Amino acid sequence: MRIGLAVFWAAGFAVAGLAAESETEEAVDPAPSEDSVAEILDNPLADEDYREERSCLWRREIDSVEIVDESLVVFHGRVKDRVWVNRFPKPCVGLRRDMVVTTRSRTGSICQLDAIDARPRGASPFEPAVRCHLGGFEEIDELQVEAMKRAVEEHAKAGRQSKGR
Repeated sequence: MRIGLAVFWAAGFAVAGLAAESETEEAVDPAPSEDSVAEILDNPLADEDYREERSCLWRREIDSVEIVDESLVVFHGRVKDRVWVNRFPKPCVGLRRDMVVTTRSRTGSICQLDAIDARPRGASPFEPAVRCHLGGFEEIDELQVEAMKRAVEEHAKAGRQSKGR
């Protein structure tokens, strides 16, 4: 399945845009003209603007898992520069960046709809874990990971500032 990178970012931050728009005057975008729709369809994105989404990763491909927020985790590959982002189908309430992640899979791969468990560092293995179900895996690069983390931090900071008013 091919997914446009722009679609990934737009979907990820659509909620932030909607929240910001509701605080300001309601803006009404004019409907796109037939000319602009035709222009978009006549000029598709280049192949490098698309990313392949995979439904599974082999466990041997994964070196570490990094929690970005309640909706996103990043799987760092054993091979340099291999990184996949995974967006949960639903936010995983209680998931925090400082938690330790374990994967739950009985096979040699971890797939979409499989679960990961996360526990606070130093927690007993008997302590209940936060369980999150995975979405698809989209390969991205380290620059995109850093940009995504900055955007998540800025969004969280903006949310804290608006609550303090």
